[in-house]
Amino acid sequence: MSDWEKICKQCGRCCFEKRIEADGTIVETETACRYLDVVTRRCKVYHKRFEVGEDCVQLTPEVVATVQWLPRSCGYVEAIGEMQKPGVKITPHACHQAVKINRRKG
Repeated sequence: MSDWEKICKQCGRCCFEKRIEADGTIVETETACRYLDVVTRRCKVYHKRFEVGEDCVQLTPEVVATVQWLPRSCGYVEAIGEMQKPGVKITPHACHQAVKINRRKG
């Protein structure tokens, strides 16, 4: 598991289907990915999730910085907030620093 993946708080909210309302509001549904264990909030096929999970999105720093459907409480979203401060670029080092900051907060 990479430093970036360690930021995940394992809430599982990224694994639930979302719908977009007419006004643009994103609504999380109660329908989870079939590979999500809804009790533990862990992926049952984590090691091969991108191979078998047809809708599984790899949450890289670049993706997280652009999507609107992750909750503000998401560890990745919080880390990107730290990395988007003036003068900080999204690099492996910045990801590592965000992990450190996130661990201090949690």
